[in-house]
Amino acid sequence: MKTTKITSTLVLLLGLLGCATGDLVDGKDTGGEGEGEGEGEGEGEGEGEGEGEGEGEGEGEGEGEGEGEGEGEGEGEGEGEGEGEGEGEGEGEGEGEGEGEGEGEAPGTVQSSLATLPDGEPTCCEHEWTIRMLHYHPGAVVPRRMYFSACNTQSSTPKMFVSLSLGENAQHPTEDPSSGAIIETLLNPSSGALEPTSVARRFPECIWMEGLATSDDCSTIGVLCRRKFGDADYDFDSLSTHPDKDWMTQPACADHEMWLYEWTNGDITSDPQKYVVHRAVGTGWEYANNYLRLGDDGTYGIGVKARVFGGGVCHEADAFLVLDRTNFNMTTRGWSWACGTGHTLFNHPIYNPATQKYAVLCGTDASTHGSPLGGLWMRLEDGKAHEFHTVSYSGIRIKGGVGALHPLEDGGYLGVIVGIDGAVAAVDEIPLEPPTSIGVARFDATGNLVDDIVWVVEEPRQYVSYPQLAPLGNGRFLLGYGEMYDLDRQGEMNDDAYRIPLAYTVLEIDEHGKALTEPKLLDGVGWGEQDQMVPLGPGRVGWAYIPNPALSNIKAPASCNSSELQINTYLAEH
Repeated sequence: MKTTKITSTLVLLLGLLGCATGDLVDGKDTGGEGEGEGEGEGEGEGEGEGEGEGEGEGEGEGEGEGEGEGEGEGEGEGEGEGEGEGEGEGEGEGEGEGEGEGEGEAPGTVQSSLATLPDGEPTCCEHEWTIRMLHYHPGAVVPRRMYFSACNTQSSTPKMFVSLSLGENAQHPTEDPSSGAIIETLLNPSSGALEPTSVARRFPECIWMEGLATSDDCSTIGVLCRRKFGDADYDFDSLSTHPDKDWMTQPACADHEMWLYEWTNGDITSDPQKYVVHRAVGTGWEYANNYLRLGDDGTYGIGVKARVFGGGVCHEADAFLVLDRTNFNMTTRGWSWACGTGHTLFNHPIYNPATQKYAVLCGTDASTHGSPLGGLWMRLEDGKAHEFHTVSYSGIRIKGGVGALHPLEDGGYLGVIVGIDGAVAAVDEIPLEPPTSIGVARFDATGNLVDDIVWVVEEPRQYVSYPQLAPLGNGRFLLGYGEMYDLDRQGEMNDDAYRIPLAYTVLEIDEHGKALTEPKLLDGVGWGEQDQMVPLGPGRVGWAYIPNPALSNIKAPASCNSSELQINTYLAEH
């Protein structure tokens, strides 16, 4: 595929707390087709840019130890509303004839704004010994997971909330002095950028802030807060209403609890209601993640990475719980242990309005096809897990995993994965070749795979990972991926090239995995491996991350402690 490059339009917004949004700085589009109100053709320039033993079934034993530059030539003549200053018609900065100030962003571009963080705290770094799609993290090299949720998406001014963790990185094994935070952002129709409002809040009592969900009208906001085991300032113990409450209350291996904070007035600066939802959350190994989903059936879906004690050792897996919002009692929907066979490494839940059921796309360090292998699984809230693909696994390293899962109008689902096309052998050492690819898997309403996985991105000599999949509307999706370890540059590479993208790339696809646009390299913009972009309404998606995250210097990665957060908005090409 031909690859073009785009640079995000940047809006500088400083002093997030107690200040309004800032001025547009250098607010010109580059690399996309901006239709200004003049005549002539323009040329736009854009830059794109262990310990591990035992695997076990379910309760597996033990603890497992695009950038570059390019020039896009825009010819488009039309008259319309381009982005930024856009003199002339054509792409980007359009050095054509004619005049006219464009209004709104150009298709196929990323708009970005910067914000300082609450109380001057930096982004929190990933926990040490975190397992990710291509390599584990023995040290902190990337920011900790961020979570997003959008509301008012059918209006011209949708909001996106960001849940993230803050705190300076400490030398392992000292725990980082971390805390949680929520930031509110609002789409500016003039610039096309999500911009932080004056509403932001740090929660010192939250060790980390995690899964986030909002109602369509922004009135209800829910977030998962990691609390110390034994904290008692909650309003209701929802976990006590679950039949398996004792299994999910295990101080022998867990030092944290998971609480749900909820606001029903849309104001995160007010006091939330606090509910205990799990008491077996540990920090020994940061497998998997913690998610919150809001169903239109009056429930929350809660995905939790759990750590329990049994047989003299600790076990690592997940729970997926469904909470009734009418009384905040737990239902019997979901499961209290293990989305699939083995330790849970990835767990991406979603709610499907067509069926009113939750489903989880899951990855583990075990497979039904032999050992050592890793399994990729699909599981509905009321069904058994289906292993739909197998990946290489050895020790505490895996060659692939799952990303976001989205509902389809027919009751089915579409998910994105990292892996290899074809069968893999159970061998003690993960083979270097072939490199990984990005695939799209479609499932029916019962969770069964429909047809074959479509491998959308396959590079013969380069690994790809950091998958993103976000709906743009009308059966169209934004697919994102990171360009990772380069087999033709092995002398320059080190293991960080498995952990941090050398470049970030996006393209648009349909629900069958067919590419609808050429890939575009992003410059100065990226995302976290397990972060999930969210739809902002027709043709737009949003997310947040640190600025300039790509591994431009293989020996000196960008700091995972960033004093600024970059808020990003993508506008579809069509």
